[in-house]
Amino acid sequence: MSGRGTRSRRSAPRRRTSRRRVWPRVLAVLAGLAAIGLAAAVAVVKLVELSLPPVPAFAEYAERVPKVSRVLAADGTVVAEFFTERRSVMRPDAIPETLRAALIATEDASVMRPDAIPETLRAALIATEDAGFHEHEGVSWAAIARAALANAWRGKVTQGGSTITQQVVKQVLLSPERTYERKFRELLLARQVEQRLAKNEILAIYMTEVYLGHGRYGFEEASRFFFGKPASDLALPEAAMLAGLVSSPEGNSPVRNPVGAVHRQRYVLERMRDLGWISPDQARDAASERIPLLARDAPRVGAAPYFTDAVRREVTRLFGEGRLLHDGLTVETTLDLDASDAAEAAVATGLSRLWAGGRTREADEAAAIAAGVPGAEHLLDGTDEMIEKLPAPPRAVRARVVRCDPEHGVMEVDASGLAAALDVASLARLVLGGRPDPWAWCREARELPVSLANGEARVGDRTLPLVNAELGPQASMVVLDPGSRAVLALVGGEDHGSRPFNRAIQSRRPIGSVVKPFLYAAALAGGMDPGATFPNTAIRFRGAGGRGWQPRNYEGGYDGRDYGIAEALAKSVNVIAVRAMAAIGPGPVVELLAALGIPGAPADLSLALGSAEASPLALANAFAAFASGGTHDTPYFIARVRDHDGRVLVEHQRRPSRQVPAHVADTLRGMMRQAVLTGTAKRAASLPVPAWGKTGTTNRSRETWFAGSDGRRVVVVQVAYDDRLPMRGATGGDVAVPFFADFVRIASPR
Repeated sequence: MSGRGTRSRRSAPRRRTSRRRVWPRVLAVLAGLAAIGLAAAVAVVKLVELSLPPVPAFAEYAERVPKVSRVLAADGTVVAEFFTERRSVMRPDAIPETLRAALIATEDASVMRPDAIPETLRAALIATEDAGFHEHEGVSWAAIARAALANAWRGKVTQGGSTITQQVVKQVLLSPERTYERKFRELLLARQVEQRLAKNEILAIYMTEVYLGHGRYGFEEASRFFFGKPASDLALPEAAMLAGLVSSPEGNSPVRNPVGAVHRQRYVLERMRDLGWISPDQARDAASERIPLLARDAPRVGAAPYFTDAVRREVTRLFGEGRLLHDGLTVETTLDLDASDAAEAAVATGLSRLWAGGRTREADEAAAIAAGVPGAEHLLDGTDEMIEKLPAPPRAVRARVVRCDPEHGVMEVDASGLAAALDVASLARLVLGGRPDPWAWCREARELPVSLANGEARVGDRTLPLVNAELGPQASMVVLDPGSRAVLALVGGEDHGSRPFNRAIQSRRPIGSVVKPFLYAAALAGGMDPGATFPNTAIRFRGAGGRGWQPRNYEGGYDGRDYGIAEALAKSVNVIAVRAMAAIGPGPVVELLAALGIPGAPADLSLALGSAEASPLALANAFAAFASGGTHDTPYFIARVRDHDGRVLVEHQRRPSRQVPAHVADTLRGMMRQAVLTGTAKRAASLPVPAWGKTGTTNRSRETWFAGSDGRRVVVVQVAYDDRLPMRGATGGDVAVPFFADFVRIASPR
């Protein structure tokens, strides 16, 4: 027994020794496994990092993110916007501090660092979204733990616990789906974003990207929409309300849910107060302040549509449509809003006055048919001739009003068996011309000429093509600064929405007697005596092929007396103009017109009666030579274009050149003053300005013109049918001059 006991006591130490030898091995194995696991984890992280998208520098982000391009009038007013997403880039050094704080304060309070960034917006933003923004390195582990518990409790991913940095990653670099794989990638990218970008840059990207309702991305666009001001001008109550939109931009919109918007605003203010970023008095005062709400586009967006469409075309030509819609360009133009408003009012008033006075398409077409004018039968008789499709402008077809729905603004017409919806905007001259109820045409089953317009309209359960009423001639007007050649106003027709064709730029028409100032300028510059006279008697020339040509005065007769060129210009005597051109030859006139921007004039005596063609803009620019002492330059709409960062991409450069001797320009201006006082433009004689100008009427009165000045601006008016239908008995003095007079009376300072 004692022997066995002794052996047992000896074996116990050996077992304890063997166990002591095993533990180090176990620990070594565990350490090895841990090392392997860590290495594997590091390898996985590295592999995932290799597949992550690169983090752009702030400048790269700002360059590639879609932004709003804006067109500005000369006084800086926004008149047009072009975009694929309505967004403006917030600059890191221009984020208001209060909104920044408001966004950060709601999650994890920390002390904000003082810097040069404006206060209001930044404070509100940070207070609401990520109070530890300046302390963490892209990830808030406490928020992630909180979200993980909530997700485990619900059995699905419902919360993300994201910091502002992580939200930037999700908005800019990753897709927004809620999965653990994406979350892991988001955490890795958040660290990279913090390493690559400064805090201000991260916040600026967030404030640019976040959606805030009503189609607005970012705080700059939201501020402009809700309050009509840039984000840098926001007061504390406004900044807090915007910061409160982040969690539910549509649900807490102050437009759709004012109560919810105010509730969120007060929550933001309370967070800022609790964090010590604003005082209790500031929070209380901000919460009780009434905030004026704009909740729409800038007040003048949509103004001067023909002008802004011309600007759009030019910017597209210079940079391409993609840059206009994407790059956030700022286009500074020459538009004078007061002059533009006056021009639009003058055109609308003038067209309605013509309609009220009987100047209708139906009447002019009937007169042309009666006079045997070739091609005058433009209106198809809807009872005798069926058509397969509606004609595009300038052709028209007779239609009958068959159904009206004033509540929804729908007027249906039947055009030779084809149903169409009438664009009610094309009836504007009807209302202004003394017939305030166009819907009465429904009760009368009125017939009217129509032409195909752009677009379609829903009528009940049908989609019908849109048509315009062709009630009478169209008009265009250009207003130009003769010193700089800046285009101040441009109206290309009755209504851009229903008639986008820009007659002021895109339509080249014969200019009629408006050519005569250029004729006499060329004659005087070539040495003709200003006192030279010519007889107003019949004269006959042999034309091409031996055919005879005898110019006639507008009235048809000849009074037989001698006229000086000043009187002949004032009274627009055709025979005197032809005799003067015969004396100098058409060459000098052709050359002068080309030098002033009207190329291609025919080099024959018909030029004396206005066979040269020009757009209203080109004619206005040529006439500006008389107002500017004989100089010529290029007319322009765009003063400069800047990129999203304010850098000038293109800027207009003046390059004036003298094309008319100064004394000749002064002489012609004086002659045209007499045309206003005693000649064909005397309907403008009573204007309270030193107006001067020249009227023009083309063959068969197909076009009527006035070109001249109110003493400060050059103005050109053209009135005509798009298909050159003759206007019975129309002259530039009777038809076009009243448009000019209306413009001057509306635009002149009271």
